[in-house]
Amino acid sequence: MQALSIRCLFLFAIMGFMAATGGAEESSLSQYYGFKPVEVFKLAERSGNMLTGDLNHDGLTDLILVDNSHSRLDLMIQRSEKPGTKEKPAGRTDVNVIDDAWRFDHQKLPVDHDVAAMTLGDFDGDGRTDIVYFGTPDQLVIRFQPEKGEWTRTKKQRIPDVAASQWFLTAGDLDGNGLDDLVILGKHETILLYQTEKGVMAAPRRLMNTSDKLGLAQIADLDGDGRLDLCYLAGEGLNRVLGARLQQATGQLGPEYVFDLERPRAVSLRDVDGKPGHEILTIDSRTGRLKLLNVEQKKLGEHELPERLIQYGFGKQGSGKDRDLAVGDFDGDGLSDLVVTDPDASRVLFFKQSKGQGLEMGIPFPSLTGADQIHAADLDGNGTAELVLHSAAEKTLGVSPFDGGKLLFPQSIPTEADASAMELVDLDGDGKLEVMFIAKTKKDRSSEYSLQAMKRISPEEWQPVKFGDKTAVTLDLKGTPERLLLADLLGDERPEFLVFQGSKPPQLFGMNAEGIPVEIATTGNLGVGAVGAGAVSLCSLGGKKGLLITQENFARHMVLSQQKRWEVVDQFNITESNSKIVAGTVVDLNGEGDPEIALVDAGLRKLRVLRKIDGSYQSWKEIDIGDFQLKSLKVADLNGDKKDDLVLFGADKFAVLFAGGQSPALKELASFESQLDKVYPTDVVAGDLNGDGHTDLAMTDVRGHFVEIIQHRPTTGLKHALYFRIYEQKSFAGNDEVKDAEPREALVADVTGDGLVDLILLAHDRLLVYPQDNGK
Repeated sequence: MQALSIRCLFLFAIMGFMAATGGAEESSLSQYYGFKPVEVFKLAERSGNMLTGDLNHDGLTDLILVDNSHSRLDLMIQRSEKPGTKEKPAGRTDVNVIDDAWRFDHQKLPVDHDVAAMTLGDFDGDGRTDIVYFGTPDQLVIRFQPEKGEWTRTKKQRIPDVAASQWFLTAGDLDGNGLDDLVILGKHETILLYQTEKGVMAAPRRLMNTSDKLGLAQIADLDGDGRLDLCYLAGEGLNRVLGARLQQATGQLGPEYVFDLERPRAVSLRDVDGKPGHEILTIDSRTGRLKLLNVEQKKLGEHELPERLIQYGFGKQGSGKDRDLAVGDFDGDGLSDLVVTDPDASRVLFFKQSKGQGLEMGIPFPSLTGADQIHAADLDGNGTAELVLHSAAEKTLGVSPFDGGKLLFPQSIPTEADASAMELVDLDGDGKLEVMFIAKTKKDRSSEYSLQAMKRISPEEWQPVKFGDKTAVTLDLKGTPERLLLADLLGDERPEFLVFQGSKPPQLFGMNAEGIPVEIATTGNLGVGAVGAGAVSLCSLGGKKGLLITQENFARHMVLSQQKRWEVVDQFNITESNSKIVAGTVVDLNGEGDPEIALVDAGLRKLRVLRKIDGSYQSWKEIDIGDFQLKSLKVADLNGDKKDDLVLFGADKFAVLFAGGQSPALKELASFESQLDKVYPTDVVAGDLNGDGHTDLAMTDVRGHFVEIIQHRPTTGLKHALYFRIYEQKSFAGNDEVKDAEPREALVADVTGDGLVDLILLAHDRLLVYPQDNGK
């Protein structure tokens, strides 16, 4: 009964369309907008994924929708003229039935799967629009448009490990060769199917995601450089942001930029102002306010930092507890590369730095299972770094050289020890690094730990390092060792190292005059505290070498005096409520000598940068980092400009703060807040809705079921022009809850063949076309 009531009111509303625009004071702009009587077409309650394209190569714009309730695609082929009179079926007496308008020839294309998503493009180079859809659970299907007749020619490809959802599939030219490519937002990776030649699809390329919640894939020129870019929504709920990968001059997609759109309820990319590049149309879910923004490449001044960090993903989320990261020149080109372990997948991810381009996307190479600690070092003195690995799962230390364009599988270091933590250090002063590690041995029901080291004699030969006359020195530890950190705290040219042990304070060891490791007993009440390795970094401030240690809402620069006493040289407080500083480091972002201090505030999700001003460090910049599970900070030159860049290493991704150069930034062009009562806007589409050569906007509302037409002018911004109700629905007094989220889709396109774009809505089981009135 309720469904029948809604449909009766729905039919009443569409029959009385012109009268439905009353009920509130209209804008003076309404006289410049108008629509002819609405045209109605019966589809299905589950119809969706509405797209436009020329589906019979007659030059007219058609519509296509998915109807999973009938296992078909609905092709609404635009007719150029009204056909002859159609007789009603004999005996039909339903007074509520309205016949479909004559505008479309409804053709039904059967499918064998539930269709999760659909897109259109030319995938055989014949100039005709083809249909691509993803059939659950893992079938990508291309149906090629025929010259004439049925859609029988198909191509299928299995794509596993995707969480199929509407709008996770899209198409466009993402490598600048003039041919349409395909993009699929997978669970852990974004899958790219490039069309390298007409009709030739290359093997899938994969970009590792920074989030396992990607959706609403769209392709458009975001930054106005003439190249199409990929954008999508990342995260969910309060953490939802707009992610974008910009197409580079090489025809490859770059790293991920994240733009804060304040919990977008809808995002559309359209050319609104007629200038190069597409604008972003979004509705803020907190206020319901419509915003018009664009992306501009902002050249950073000498004392400027980018608004957002550049992000690189690791793919599968939630498996990053034991990841590690190392930086070094592995390929010998003089530029620093970056390697991250992927312990659960038995591989490492190699991010090569290319001259003038920065870091490329990560390439996986097979490695030890459970590799949880890595270091980069030139062990053989040939000018390139090798990767030294530790695997707790395989109880192995190994070395991966770089050869033939890839990191080779690790060669085991010949030791029977069960290593638990490692570092690289020059123990004998010959300028070459040895692999130093803590080994565990079982003794009764407890564990005993000793310090050992291995020296590389040749690529195939290693030998143990002696500490005095022993190859293993027992360490009296208070807990289970997890990390080693090499440090120069006493300035005596003998290395010191901190042993981190979970929730217990780290212990400090050094080498005595005979080269034997001994614990350094410190005095005084102040100490390092019970902190993890990620909260401690080496630093030199004011000519004093020491540690930068973060705790709660502050960071301390601490040094060890000659009397073996910890002293606080300076403390940097963050007084803002809910602040929680979890890591810090020093980094020279501008190359002027005095370094900046970078602090990660997990409580407020910010990167805080302190700069020395008038002799003391003061807050200088803040950068939002969003939902970021930080592990540690690194400093390296990752774009070849000879300046420090800051790396935030997280469990599921890493992010880079590049100093200098240029950075894409969001710029708000206009905003609009509807004055209609109790509306809940959910989508916005764009097109010239009054034929005056300017792009207008149409915003849909699912509470009162209104459409609001909004005029845009670069000089005056966004202004209300017209509104009308799509259909009536009974409601109870005081009940503003959104139960009937219709219309659920909207488009603007010329489906009447008169050269003017029309408004197309999908609501319940009806397709509604509002033809634009040319006023003649």
